[in-house]
Amino acid sequence: MSKRRCLVIVGIVAAAALLAVLLYTILGDHRPVIASVHAEPELLLRLGSCRIVCNATDPDGDELSYNWSAARGAIEMTGEADTIVWRAPLSVGFYDVHVAVTDGRGGTATGRVTVTVRTNLSPIISSLIADTDWISPSDSIQVTCNASDTDGDELSYEWTTDGGHISGSGAVVTWTAPQKVGTYNITVVVKDGYGGEETGKLSLGVNLATPPTVEELRVTPKGHEYLRNSHTAGYDYDVWLNKEYDIQCVAIGTGDLVYEWYCDDGWIVGEGSTITWIAPDHKYAEATVTVTVLDAEENGISKGIIFYVPSCTCGSWGLKSGEITF
Repeated sequence: MSKRRCLVIVGIVAAAALLAVLLYTILGDHRPVIASVHAEPELLLRLGSCRIVCNATDPDGDELSYNWSAARGAIEMTGEADTIVWRAPLSVGFYDVHVAVTDGRGGTATGRVTVTVRTNLSPIISSLIADTDWISPSDSIQVTCNASDTDGDELSYEWTTDGGHISGSGAVVTWTAPQKVGTYNITVVVKDGYGGEETGKLSLGVNLATPPTVEELRVTPKGHEYLRNSHTAGYDYDVWLNKEYDIQCVAIGTGDLVYEWYCDDGWIVGEGSTITWIAPDHKYAEATVTVTVLDAEENGISKGIIFYVPSCTCGSWGLKSGEITF
């Protein structure tokens, strides 16, 4: 065989090989490409659920199949192969949800997303305060809610009032009093976006003249020592189930004063400047006892104490003086 003929044969073989490579590149199978695997939300509470979407394409235009898997939790199909709902287990932790995307011709791509499962603690309102204890009709004051969240969640504030008008948003708002004198409540609900919320209420007087002054609210346990400064943030005092407490309002004003008492849990017995409050009969209860003091012209001012019933009587109880003031 001549040298020239050998070179021709070698050239033909090389061209054929190059053509085969080109044909495979153009016509052969290419693996799917996963652009992203995204969970919304990526942070869940126990037994919560999130929507997970796999964004994938195939260079060859092949129809894609999706195989989802997770070591823990439950996968629920949505009717769209690239989208599932994953339901978290009871245990907190970090969980991977995997997906394998195939093109039906042997091409496969895999992806995963990590979802965090955690517990949730409700926000804590440490104080709800106004610039003053009372204002004149149609005047405005600033109201501030000081709240925090142990989990570091972003908080939202929902404000309402049974009289007047609230303007602004967030932790600080402006309350404009109505024209009619009286006592009005401002309520705020603080939410963490994960089902946890805490409610605070502030009573303010709208008066034509200076109202009485409440110097203190004096709390005395009746026949027991179950009273202490609260160990729980956002509360004034810890009390115990069904225990009785005398609460005396020490106020100064002109003429005969009228005392109007209210509680949102537990029971009030009696009237006048001193009443007996009976604590709730269930643990983890929170109760606010409020008194509004009015003079003869119905100028009034309100003051309240927030009590908490803990889960047990552990820890030290009792006060050396036998009473506590607020």
